[in-house]
Amino acid sequence: MDINKLGIDTKIAQLVMPRIDFKDPRSLPLARKLVKEAHIGGFIIFGGTRDSVRRATEELRVASQIPLFFACDAERGVGQIVSGMTLFPFTMSLGAIDDEELVYEQASFIAKEMKECGLNLVFGPVADVNTNPANPIINIRSFGDDPELVSRLSQAFINGLQENGIMACAKHFPGHGGTWVDSHVDMPVSEQTEENLFKCDLIPFKNAVSSGVTFIMPAHIAYPKISNEKIPATISEAVIQGILRDKLGFTGLVVTDSFRMDGIGKSGDEADMSRLALISGCDIILDPKDPDALIKKLTQMSESGELDSDTLTRSVTRIIGVKNKWLTAEHSESTNIKQDADSLVKTIAKHSSCLLKGGALKSDNAIVLIFDVTESGSDISSVFLNRMNGSVVRCKKFGVLNEDPQYILELSEGYDAIICLIYTTVGAWKKETSLPENYNTILNAIETLQKEKILVSIGSPYVVSEFMNYDTVLCIFDHMDVCQAVAADVLLGKIEPTGKLSVKI
Repeated sequence: MDINKLGIDTKIAQLVMPRIDFKDPRSLPLARKLVKEAHIGGFIIFGGTRDSVRRATEELRVASQIPLFFACDAERGVGQIVSGMTLFPFTMSLGAIDDEELVYEQASFIAKEMKECGLNLVFGPVADVNTNPANPIINIRSFGDDPELVSRLSQAFINGLQENGIMACAKHFPGHGGTWVDSHVDMPVSEQTEENLFKCDLIPFKNAVSSGVTFIMPAHIAYPKISNEKIPATISEAVIQGILRDKLGFTGLVVTDSFRMDGIGKSGDEADMSRLALISGCDIILDPKDPDALIKKLTQMSESGELDSDTLTRSVTRIIGVKNKWLTAEHSESTNIKQDADSLVKTIAKHSSCLLKGGALKSDNAIVLIFDVTESGSDISSVFLNRMNGSVVRCKKFGVLNEDPQYILELSEGYDAIICLIYTTVGAWKKETSLPENYNTILNAIETLQKEKILVSIGSPYVVSEFMNYDTVLCIFDHMDVCQAVAADVLLGKIEPTGKLSVKI
């Protein structure tokens, strides 16, 4: 395709990737309009089923004169976004197993299901090194806190996708693992120097570039010691052009993180931020609030010279080059995988459980205390309880809220063991990785009891660091049913845990 034959408005539209939200009845009609009238570059998918997504992507693909990117946040599988598809445990589970072949197998399976839905780009892997235990948004989405481990497993994930015809996108450059703030909520500020980044956070991204990753996504994080001002890396020429393009030699596509996030939204007008992102070395603006208005404004900026023609040509040339390479018939072949979905999920769940101390439950009657900060709104522990009560152990459940610690201690009288299940998770715009003070107080009080005490962390492993006086401490990384069944089987002595924690606590 000759980009010189494309008009300015078409070139601009190629730089924009809005969302299709299957929960919003206005979304698909707008997508049709953007394809037919604006020649949009692609879409990020939210929601839908396998069939509805497949129908939509096929319709839009046929209608578009230029091949379309169809992306989704499938770092944990297509089931993370599309209902009825496979969802895998959080990424730290793979870090605990540390098996590159298994990571490759999971990514290959994701590639297969992406193709079933007509999708072609995964915003993953998460290549962040989680160096901050209190990180509210990366945490268990990371492979771990060792840059070499994150680098190896990220490469396996990239290879599993791209060798099976699906483009990968390493995120969130130059590293979101050390932050204290969720960039969906506000813009984190990192005081790291470029030298420090090269010693840790940049190692997985450097390796991803060498491995031929197609996309890289920068973070809405400020690096004032690199940029000399508190602006998101997304619009920092020192970070994107200076480090990623010039020093790491990345020639692929840079797609921003969502422009609906406050990490960029609080920095200024959407069109102005988009222009600065493009000038800084980004190629695609992801998930703008008003794509139609953004295209018109960027077109005006291009015509007035605010957005120079060299920047526009550079990004469009990259985009068309990637589309010519990837969005062809040869990448539509089915993917061969060794395991079916259930088998692969069970394998990951089974081998990722990490026993930090202790072992199987010795007592045959126990009270199970539920410490849940996930706001799941469901009977989150039912699978664990059913598994335990289906054996010789008799378990009584109690959901802890704001009770007085003394009441909890009195409640445990008459039981030979106390099993404390701590449920945490990560999610955009949420704070679910740490425990409220009353939970900490109760867990500390339980430590003093002279009876068998078991602590099971289901989610972030960092929460157990203050409670290592429990007789048994077990970590799993997801509250999926299959993971909770494994936790119960470990306590029942039916499974020998083989996972090794990939972070220091």
